[in-house]
Amino acid sequence: MRQLVRHLRDDLMATADTVCLDRARLVTEAWREYESLPPPLRQARVFAHVLDHMTLDVQSNPLFAGNTSSRPRAWMLIPEYGFQASAQIELENESTRGILDGAIPEDIREFWATRSCGGNCAIGHLAVDLDRVVNRGLEDILAELDGYDTPGDYRTAMTLSLQAVIRWAARYADAAEQASRNETDPERRAAHRRVAEACRHVPAKPARDLFEALQAIVLIQLALTIEGHGMSVSIGLPERILARFDASAPDTADLIGAFLLKITANSVFGRGSKTQAITLGGADADGRDCAGPLTLAFLEGWNRVRVGDPHLFLRWHEGLDEAVKQRALAMLASGCNMPMLIHDAPTVAGFVQAGVAPADAWDYCVVGCNELGIPGRAADSATARSGTIQHLALLNRLLLDSDPDRFASLDDLLAEYEFQLASSLRKSRQNGASQVEKTLAERPLPLTSALMRGCIEKGQDFLVGMPYHFAGHYERQVANAANALTAIEQVVFQEKSCTLAQLAEQLRANHADRARQGQLLAAPAWGHDNDRADRWALRLLEIRERVLRAIDAETGQRHLVCHVVRSLHHLDGRHIAASPDGRLAQAPVADSIGVAPEHARSAPTAILNSVAKIDAPRFYAGGYNLNLTLPAQPNSSSLRNLVETFFRQGGQELQINCLDPTVLQDAQRHPERHPDLVVRFAGFCSRFVDLSPVEQAEILARCQASAAI
Repeated sequence: MRQLVRHLRDDLMATADTVCLDRARLVTEAWREYESLPPPLRQARVFAHVLDHMTLDVQSNPLFAGNTSSRPRAWMLIPEYGFQASAQIELENESTRGILDGAIPEDIREFWATRSCGGNCAIGHLAVDLDRVVNRGLEDILAELDGYDTPGDYRTAMTLSLQAVIRWAARYADAAEQASRNETDPERRAAHRRVAEACRHVPAKPARDLFEALQAIVLIQLALTIEGHGMSVSIGLPERILARFDASAPDTADLIGAFLLKITANSVFGRGSKTQAITLGGADADGRDCAGPLTLAFLEGWNRVRVGDPHLFLRWHEGLDEAVKQRALAMLASGCNMPMLIHDAPTVAGFVQAGVAPADAWDYCVVGCNELGIPGRAADSATARSGTIQHLALLNRLLLDSDPDRFASLDDLLAEYEFQLASSLRKSRQNGASQVEKTLAERPLPLTSALMRGCIEKGQDFLVGMPYHFAGHYERQVANAANALTAIEQVVFQEKSCTLAQLAEQLRANHADRARQGQLLAAPAWGHDNDRADRWALRLLEIRERVLRAIDAETGQRHLVCHVVRSLHHLDGRHIAASPDGRLAQAPVADSIGVAPEHARSAPTAILNSVAKIDAPRFYAGGYNLNLTLPAQPNSSSLRNLVETFFRQGGQELQINCLDPTVLQDAQRHPERHPDLVVRFAGFCSRFVDLSPVEQAEILARCQASAAI
């Protein structure tokens, strides 16, 4: 199987992104027929029409059935939300720029002009209850739905959606059976036959072996995407779901590699989709380690195919299987920059402090770039529906949009900062509530809801029916804002080299006075383990938390905050003028909770010591992303000491790149020599050769700064 998997992988990596109109045409066709139905029934009928009539692809990867588009890397359009290209995807992958230009037929565009609700997909950033799917089957869920004497529209829509998935699987069984009859290659013929047998059984019934379990997961993962989630549908905690199956077969890692290829080939935005997370390891509520042979198989399976998506997270705790620890660290040290690491203790504590029952908190997983959720039970931590906090952007506005000399001290400045933040987030919280109501009324998702706990019992959409609901907030630019406050303190209030008004003029002039800019850059910086700088980051977090708790009290909600960036540090920076931290106008802001670009030459231990001062359960129950770039081939024992010391200090999440600048430069000049070079960026993974020149340059600069320490 290994040779076939490698062949499939090479073909996929060489496939250019295109656009598939299959789903768009079928959705438009069905919407015309069912538009007058109540929204849940309309959604279910439209979804079923797509699954019943879409083109099936059983040839591009004969080892598993399932596709969202008629061919790999073809973008699956979701006209219900619009035809807007993602600025992040275009920034990250220059080859996708303009891919939708001229691709949408005028009749489809006209039909949706007044019907689309905007954006490019549903909310995503969730993990459903795959344990029930794999180990009990969809027929078990249908039986529960059948038990209600008065099902109502929503339960009826759930039933229709689940039945459609079962019919879809049967269509694949027939297609694979026919393919096996026409296939001359013995290995491919056997693969088709195995797929046909599996799809006649799963996901309707409980899986009987590991292959069937993985096949069931593939079909549900892709069905959720087809329903409308174009971004960040997490596969959750596969080891726990698959615990009863034998993982000792010699081809298990290759099977998992083929599984990963099937998922990445059918992500809705082609190579632009990078956030389908798989979370491995970790302890359960009784303290038992959940890692083992299957964990190693997932790590090795990923290592063999080296795709940017799905990406792997490894939940770390003291009792983590030693072989798993060693393998994960060896992969990181070798430069494959996978898996990402997340620490159980502060993460679980954050969920518990937010009101999650401990038994559920210990089932957390990553559901996007680095956002946290609980499969089938909570997803709100992974959205910015309730408001995004951009610390530097707000601080800059206070200095540039009024007379800054009215602030006699930093305390005065921060008092106004807190007032403005509270005003902004109150409006955002209200807008978030309105958005939920609109989504429930216009774009319900009955399949997703049928796979979330509590929704069948309540007959409700998952947005209101899941056990846990939080006000989710995204946050960025902590490092930049902390550096800005340190610089203001030193240059304006201690050295008295200029007034706040003069500083504002310096910013408007984009640091034309280079000497003044040098003074600002010379101030202590976050990420250098300097208490003067670090205290300002903590002060900002305390202000944010005080504001959000007050809003919680007013609304009766609880909140979760996630520090998440992906490539938004570029897009954010384009809209922020020169700032007091010495940063130039439109320059990128910090790509994680770690050091800002202007202060990148910081020792790894200093970065980790600064971040470890953050009380993660209190401030980041929704997770934070921390990028750490190390020189190539670090000593394995040193890397382990670095990781374990950070986690003992309370660190939460760690994304490690071990890179050689000369290798990156050679990959820029000769991409064909480095097809397996995968890098971890600011919340996503990608093959280096697929990244845009802007992203490549940033990774290289980060690597060079690390090598210079």
